[in-house]
Amino acid sequence: MQKVERKSHREGKRRKLWWLAGAALLLAGSVTAAVQLNRPAKEEIPAHEDHGGLLIAREAEELVSVTVQRKGEKAWTLIRTENGELMPEGGGDWTVSESQGERLQEGMTQLRYEDILTEDPEVYRESMEEFGLAEPRVTVTGRYTDGRETTVHIGNDAGLEEGWYYLTADGDDRLYAVSSGMAEDLDMEYSLLHPVPRPEILASLLDRITIRDGKGEIIAEWRLQGKISDRDAGVNWLITAPITCPADEEAMEKLRKSAEDLRLGVYTAPATEENLENYGLAEPRRTLEFHMAAGSTGTVSDSGVYNVTDHEERTVVLAIGKSPDELADYVRYGEEIFTVTHFTLGSFTDPDVMNSAARYPVLTPLNSLESLTVEENGETTEYLLREAEKGGEDEEASRICLRNGEIIDFSAFEADYDRLLTVTYSGILPEGATWKEPYKKYTFRTLSGGTHTVSLSDWDGIHDAVTADGSTIFYLIRGGMTDLPGPPQ
Repeated sequence: MQKVERKSHREGKRRKLWWLAGAALLLAGSVTAAVQLNRPAKEEIPAHEDHGGLLIAREAEELVSVTVQRKGEKAWTLIRTENGELMPEGGGDWTVSESQGERLQEGMTQLRYEDILTEDPEVYRESMEEFGLAEPRVTVTGRYTDGRETTVHIGNDAGLEEGWYYLTADGDDRLYAVSSGMAEDLDMEYSLLHPVPRPEILASLLDRITIRDGKGEIIAEWRLQGKISDRDAGVNWLITAPITCPADEEAMEKLRKSAEDLRLGVYTAPATEENLENYGLAEPRRTLEFHMAAGSTGTVSDSGVYNVTDHEERTVVLAIGKSPDELADYVRYGEEIFTVTHFTLGSFTDPDVMNSAARYPVLTPLNSLESLTVEENGETTEYLLREAEKGGEDEEASRICLRNGEIIDFSAFEADYDRLLTVTYSGILPEGATWKEPYKKYTFRTLSGGTHTVSLSDWDGIHDAVTADGSTIFYLIRGGMTDLPGPPQ
């Protein structure tokens, strides 16, 4: 190892230090790099040699605990359990996520350095700040079953393409270089160690979504009318707050999918009274409730087997508190607090209820319809749908339509009903609008036992106010509801 001459004044030493570290890292990590720099240009430079090795070489089972002190933060300690997992010392009944735990354990049992930059402590100890070692990026202490312990300090990035960092170890005079990957494995945020649960919200089992404000008042709510197993469940959602009207099938499908896709971000703290107060969760600004009915879900395994899982009735609750920045919110889930992005929560924290309102007066699909009754001018017309009897073993069953008890062409009814399904509201009634008594009423009865009604009332002589399932919010141009088949010819 080449002897480094000491300078009498500090600035001279600094220049020597940077030349030493930079040249060493660039040309194989040795102070003999000076020799390489003085070679004639025509002389071939030998291939790079590996100067790395293991600073810590122990079995994973020998590790007892790890203490991490990140710059500017409070130190924390993890202890290794009998089954090889890491868990926080002195609090918390959780274990470190497997991937993070393995990285930290390996770092303190198989710590590899990339090079020894110098073995002379006089070269760097009077200029520790220049290497980021006066206040290290992170200090990590590993304790082992033989009673010994090793403490390492990671400093600055060396600033070269290799991405190496400076490292020292207590009781060792050498200055090491370690890879950026090793530095990241040891410089671990405590919050990232905590496993993040997933709120199990299943779109297929949802039958109520409720959003409350800071006072606990409901500001938005959607409820399923009927059962989740009904064939027409998708069109049976009703907005119950702040307005009452049928909900759009596609909008509800997206909302339910957004609920199912909700993910928690980073663990923040346990939900103690103090923390709830600090994070704005003692009186949350929003509370999201996702109620799921009892039911079953199925998945196909990699081997092609269809597996069924039964679920009990339950409600998932998320409380929304303060925002640590412009991108996230503090969220309480169970007895823990996490951060979640605004983007993830936006559909629920700032709900656009009218955007989920159905824009079609007729929502019942034909394959769910049992009967349709139309009342107008004192007359009642009933369209009753039935399955036709099979004429033979190979003949497929089809449906028939009876108009006031008489069979009519089913295809004609089907075509007219399909047109009825495409009728779209003309607009939203203005505030304070008044309308006359209904002059026409449609009653849809479904195969699942549900009933839906649509009534038309004269509003301004040109448009009708439409009352759907008891709520009057939209209007339709007069004659907008298309005709149904007349009596058989």
